[in-house]
Amino acid sequence: FFAGVLLGLAASGCATAPTNPYFASVRSSANVYVAPLRVDVVKVAVLPFKGPTELIGASVSDMVVTEMLKLGRYTLVERSQMAGVLSETELAMAGLSERRAMEVGRMLGADGVVIGTVDEYSMQARGGRTYAVVGLTIRLIQSQTGQILWSADLAKMAEDPNVPLAAHGRAVVHELIAGLFHKLGAQRAPAASSAHLSAP
Repeated sequence: FFAGVLLGLAASGCATAPTNPYFASVRSSANVYVAPLRVDVVKVAVLPFKGPTELIGASVSDMVVTEMLKLGRYTLVERSQMAGVLSETELAMAGLSERRAMEVGRMLGADGVVIGTVDEYSMQARGGRTYAVVGLTIRLIQSQTGQILWSADLAKMAEDPNVPLAAHGRAVVHELIAGLFHKLGAQRAPAASSAHLSAP
């Protein structure tokens, strides 16, 4: 009986239980808000982020895609599918408005869209040495209603001046999503049993 119950829970997508070692052991100082709602959001599109440059915005949004896949909670829309909906100008400019993001989400058949801003991505001087500094804000918006289902932000300076900017960026994104992982229990897990990129 109990084995059946556990199997049923696994099939229902309870992948955010603190048994995921990739996130569970991470202490996060991210500022996270999770709306205490009972909603099923399974298919999600991570849109291009607004950043200091197009390359930085695209790079950090790709890092977020990788970490969100490891949450095991969402099915993510392929970037090639988004390119078929977004114009070249929108892909280049990034940082879509919430209204346009919702429209794109509906066109892609996505339950929600993740939009974000890379506030900091640079090397800064401190005590005669330079350190990597990365800061970003992301949020998940329900495509149909525009309601913010969760939001998270984090800005950190690397402790070691020898850490490359890109490596520090990955570490910040990992800590940010780990902070989200620890609080996602406030929302019912979606029905998907595992996260993956949806087929084009």
